[in-house]
Amino acid sequence: MKPDACSIGLFHGDEVFLIKRNYAPFMGLWTFPGGRMEPGETPLDCVKRELFEETRLLVHDPMQVLVETVGEGDKSYTLAVFAAECAMAAPITSPEIADWEWVHIEEVQAYRTTEHLREIVEACADCLGLAGIGR
Repeated sequence: MKPDACSIGLFHGDEVFLIKRNYAPFMGLWTFPGGRMEPGETPLDCVKRELFEETRLLVHDPMQVLVETVGEGDKSYTLAVFAAECAMAAPITSPEIADWEWVHIEEVQAYRTTEHLREIVEACADCLGLAGIGR
């Protein structure tokens, strides 16, 4: 199933990079950087482009972790989620981002996030071999 959008979880040790959305959809919620695919774009190209557009951060070898349907009915879309380890960095954010933080994995549940983000963070950590963190 070809995704409509892509997002990426960036990890540095036991911390994950979260952004707070400044616009709809998901305005005011914490989540991963990401966005809609452009025509002819691969999911890998999409996630790299979106990450760079939103944060000016680069990753070289993100791993696709899962593909899931988000939302219901006419408002649903298919999301591909990627994960990568990276150096802890301070991004240069776009106007789409109200705030950002490196968050300890165990503290993600304390944030007002997009649906299922805690489980997605755990799946990404497992995929990267960070199993046991945040449990």
